[in-house]
Amino acid sequence: MKIKRTARNKILLGGVLTILILTSFVVYPVTANNDDNEDDDDDDGVHNEEEEENERDLTVEVSGTEAQIESHQDYGEIQNEISIQMKAENEGLKFELEFDNETEAMETEIEFTVEISEIIEYDDIHDDGYFNESVDTVIQRVELSDFNDIVYAVENISNNLVHHLSIETSDGVFSAGVYISSEFSLINGILLAPTEIKIDIGIHGFNFIEPDSALALKIVLESESGVDYEVDEETEDEEDGRASDEEEVDISLGDYSGFFSWIENVTADGTNYLVNATPVDTSGEENEMYLNYPRGSEIIHDPKIGIAGILQDFVTTLIEGTPWFEIPRVTQVELLIVSGAVLLVLITVVLITRKK
Repeated sequence: MKIKRTARNKILLGGVLTILILTSFVVYPVTANNDDNEDDDDDDGVHNEEEEENERDLTVEVSGTEAQIESHQDYGEIQNEISIQMKAENEGLKFELEFDNETEAMETEIEFTVEISEIIEYDDIHDDGYFNESVDTVIQRVELSDFNDIVYAVENISNNLVHHLSIETSDGVFSAGVYISSEFSLINGILLAPTEIKIDIGIHGFNFIEPDSALALKIVLESESGVDYEVDEETEDEEDGRASDEEEVDISLGDYSGFFSWIENVTADGTNYLVNATPVDTSGEENEMYLNYPRGSEIIHDPKIGIAGILQDFVTTLIEGTPWFEIPRVTQVELLIVSGAVLLVLITVVLITRKK
């Protein structure tokens, strides 16, 4: 009898505590978000501590159709440099990236180039959404060779200074807006790390020849000999919670790697479509791949280029309003309903134990 009474008392005590905890949310609203916001001065979802540990010194110089970006980190024993040369040539829009990391034990260098060279209109013979040069019929090739000068500005976006370089072809069909910052920055809903650049690619009013054709954007990759190109379905930004629905080509060397990544969706005339990316073809003279787009008069896509493996102890901040996390909302009425349900369960359990 004493055992039953003790068990019943424990149940009652546990239930009362549960109800007290639930109802306390009605009387004392949760204020954790305010504390987190105090640790995130620029409201980008990254704690100030992570911002400080990963902040870089950044300089940008622009001349005509060329730009030189230098990004340097010197934090404690950490010393590394990222150098990006952006230039428009007859072969297309080229980004040459160099990374140098020095420690007491060793020095690591990575060099690679990403070139956006031409737009291809093609007849998709197999209707699979992928351009295959050996199978599909090429209707026209539009080489990206004649560019206007780069327009450069430093913008204040979400309390951060962001360097914005925009360039377009002389006919206005192709454009690229390049963003880079010395710290984490939230740009158009996308969190940009200081170790990468964001490129807003635009194809505007493309002159299609055939009514049922598709488009492919040719990307040429170059790097040191012996480097393998690997398509990765999960990027570092995804692993750390900064992004979702991305894919990338990984250029690995030891603990660090360069990457060319892209969002898996493209916007064509305001509608989202899936981007089909062909694997990197290393059989020819060039290491090339294609990003396949649907038809449209206004096509927008967001690739990124950068270095993975050098961010320091990144932890995603759980702050309401960030694109990757949303704190669940519970109304006072819902809390009272749950508390009442818990109370009914307790009464039922007590009655059953008494009968026994």
